[in-house]
Amino acid sequence: MMIDTDANIGALKDLRRARRHNRLENIHWIDALYRVYITALLGGIFVILAAGKLPDDKLSPESLTKLADQGPAAVGLLIAVGLAFGLRSGGRGGPLTLEAPVVQHELLAPVPHEAVVRGPAIKQIRFMAFAGLVIGGLIGALAGRSLPGDIFGPIIFTALTFSVAAMASAGVAMVVSGRRIAWWLANLGALLVVAWSVVDVVAKVRTSPMTWLGGLAFWSIRVTPIALVSVVLALAVAVAGVLSVGSLSIEAARRRAGLVAQLRFAVTLQDIRTVVLLRRQLSQEKPRGKPWIRLKRRGRTPQIWRRDWHSYLRFPLPRLLRMAALGVVAGLSLGAMWRGSTAMFIVAGLALYLAGYDAVEPIAQEVDHPTRWESYPDDPGRLLTMHLPAAIVTMVFVCAIAAASALLLVPSTVVVRLALPMVLVAACGSAMAAAVSTSLGAPNISSIMGLGPDLLGVVLAARLVAPPAIAVVALMPLLAAGRDADMIQTTSAKVSNAVFYPFFVIIGAGLVLRYRKPSHL
Repeated sequence: MMIDTDANIGALKDLRRARRHNRLENIHWIDALYRVYITALLGGIFVILAAGKLPDDKLSPESLTKLADQGPAAVGLLIAVGLAFGLRSGGRGGPLTLEAPVVQHELLAPVPHEAVVRGPAIKQIRFMAFAGLVIGGLIGALAGRSLPGDIFGPIIFTALTFSVAAMASAGVAMVVSGRRIAWWLANLGALLVVAWSVVDVVAKVRTSPMTWLGGLAFWSIRVTPIALVSVVLALAVAVAGVLSVGSLSIEAARRRAGLVAQLRFAVTLQDIRTVVLLRRQLSQEKPRGKPWIRLKRRGRTPQIWRRDWHSYLRFPLPRLLRMAALGVVAGLSLGAMWRGSTAMFIVAGLALYLAGYDAVEPIAQEVDHPTRWESYPDDPGRLLTMHLPAAIVTMVFVCAIAAASALLLVPSTVVVRLALPMVLVAACGSAMAAAVSTSLGAPNISSIMGLGPDLLGVVLAARLVAPPAIAVVALMPLLAAGRDADMIQTTSAKVSNAVFYPFFVIIGAGLVLRYRKPSHL
């Protein structure tokens, strides 16, 4: 029996056309306009605040020359990180996230897989290009204020750079997914890509195609024709991804569709712990069967302390690398803050907050398995707080990585003076923030429904914002450090005095964890 493929493809197009029509009918134009308004408002506020924190002075000729020489490698490193994420996503079955009905009915229908996934692949490439265009344009608008000449040049070239880089990241993920390259090969490729760009940054050379593409962002200062080669390569990767994504694994697509649907539902409910668990399942991250180091069976240390370190010693390598990478991001962000970008301390706080989620994994395991210890004759809060010392020690290592990373942008004398009073404070703040967020669980809507719609929204927003705010507030003493390296004695004294204020926030978070029964119990 011959199958009429053309007729099936036509039926598939009709089905999608009908689904698109039904979806658009359910969207009211006022709701769509409101979303556009909110997005534009938030974007405008961000640009205004960021522009107010950046200097208006034009760079000197010497600074322009240094920026043109070293800037492409730094931007190339960002592009390499994006490509690394694309490689890892492709190794896990991404980047396409098809709906469950599409996987069940369309991919299993007598229709070529290319006809099913090519449309979503093109849409994702198009969305990534647009997102990169917008983000690059915002960065160019902010950075162009310090560059000579017209501001439209930096906006155009930076927007094109990030747009092409985003397309390449999505394209390489589709190539890896379509060719079904093993996850370990994809991770190895991601490591090599980032290492290549790091070599360019450290050695101040331009050997990586990512560095070539980074040079496109600085064409308003210096034109480097070799950037066109990287643009052609990036576009070729995007086209290759669209052409090869049809061979993706149906099993991986089905698994990804189910997990992403649950992930979206958990995000809607603000159940952060469930979001973390689903993200680990999505990335196929499992604890090690054997610990990195075996601890002695007997000792004088408390049993909870030993259980915590047994948990840490079974962390998989990707989780450890992620914690280290977040420490590097925090350190570089603090270095940028010291150089004048004040708002970057928020990025540093959020990075440490995300690393804290892995550090409080023993607390999360207690919350996830209440039947194992809820009959224990003690308060739940006391048992949870007994896990905090190990989490704080773990975050001390992450904060030490952040301090070492800050050396790339901050003089060593400043880092040494500031690290001594701040490492423990930042570690306590990030660990407390993650522990409070983990113990909160999903909000009980029925208990707060009587507050009314206005107060209900405020309460839900506070639950979402308060935990990361703890980690950010813990870093606020660094704002008192200033930028004068010659005043390091006065600077370190200001920081030591300002530590007094985050102390109250950390103590308050500890009291919440101690006396509030976790919602999962």
